Amino acid sequence: MKKNKNNNDRWQGYMPADCDCKYCVYYGGKKNGNVICLADTCVCSDEIRHAKQAYRRERSF
Repeated sequence: MKKNKNNNDRWQGYMPADCDCKYCVYYGGKKNGNVICLADTCVCSDEIRHAKQAYRRERSF
């Protein structure tokens, strides 16, 4: 018998919710509503940018 399975289980990339600062290794918490990052620059900026582009592409369909 043939399997009726969609390819939805393939890796689709990060979503914006996955790239939240609170999941980052360098997340230092919040103080007065501002996020404290322990790194000099955001190490996840590239993933965040790709996630936003993928989210826009998904929402456009």
